[in-house]
Amino acid sequence: MSILLIRSLLFSCIPIGIFVLVKGIKLIRRSFYGPVFLEISYQQGSGKFSVTEAGNFSIWHKAPLMRRVPIDKYKPQIFNELTKEEVRLSYSFTGMHANGFNEGRMELFTFYAQPGNYTLQITEGSSLSGMQSVVAKIIPSSNNWDLSRHFIQVRKTQPQIFVFLAIPIIILGAGGIIGGFVLGLVADQVFK
Repeated sequence: MSILLIRSLLFSCIPIGIFVLVKGIKLIRRSFYGPVFLEISYQQGSGKFSVTEAGNFSIWHKAPLMRRVPIDKYKPQIFNELTKEEVRLSYSFTGMHANGFNEGRMELFTFYAQPGNYTLQITEGSSLSGMQSVVAKIIPSSNNWDLSRHFIQVRKTQPQIFVFLAIPIIILGAGGIIGGFVLGLVADQVFK
């Protein structure tokens, strides 16, 4: 096989790597930036949203950065308006965060919902899981939060396994780009 053919094959890994990298980034973005179905402040206390097709959803806490948040004092509950049943919420095991310049978001819970109308209520209780509760007890707390600046969001999401799947896809895409470029340049020295 000629060096020119090997070099061409290696350089063709670059556009393939770009394609795989873009797919991986889109896959992970869907977990962080799904459409918002409901956003209410803690001060409002409750809100309603509708689901048109069954799927996975997540509950996010949005608040100003670098401030203690009241998630150890309040927790969300979701009820199906037709059946009056409470929707089972699962703690987010990925603990995803998305930060901007002034505000940050943290995924608290995930749930599965069928089509219908739902009510979200913010009640007293804790939204923290095991280790988070221990850390919250160590950090001093004040009860003078401006609850109008702390929000709960319900977002469409995808199963959390896709976040873990997206990471190797991104690494594979980046490896294809870098590896194809570097090996393409030094192909005559590597493949003699």
